[in-house]
Amino acid sequence: MTYSIKITSEDGEVIEIGNDSSDETGLITDVKIHLDTVKNDVSEKAMGMLAKITVKGIISNEESIKKKYIDLFNWSKSLSKNQWYRTILIKSYIDEDHEDVYRTYQFDNVFVVDYIEEYSATTKEADGKDHFELYLTQKENNLKSIETY
Repeated sequence: MTYSIKITSEDGEVIEIGNDSSDETGLITDVKIHLDTVKNDVSEKAMGMLAKITVKGIISNEESIKKKYIDLFNWSKSLSKNQWYRTILIKSYIDEDHEDVYRTYQFDNVFVVDYIEEYSATTKEADGKDHFELYLTQKENNLKSIETY
């Protein structure tokens, strides 16, 4: 399975990684979507839920892709309130050609909780490659805006 992400700000700035170009296929290695009930010790369904999204991927040295990682980094550290919340579109593909979409998710009003870049002095197999981890949470009271198809 392969993945792509497209993160869009309110003013139209787009960060897209893992699109169907050959140099980006496989850059997104893991996606986790977690709908988390905030209070777990309740006797009935709690209304307080958070959508948590984790995206992990390989950091490529390709010149055409470097700016995308810089944009992710800058979004994660932004102090400008109008840059915090964005829409993320996640596509999961059955094949590497991105012809058959397995599932698509769209989350509005997500923000960065944690962003990690990890570099290794030696690159071994896939586990030793330079990689990033992006942890997102959706702004409160937006669960109704989650789309999956």
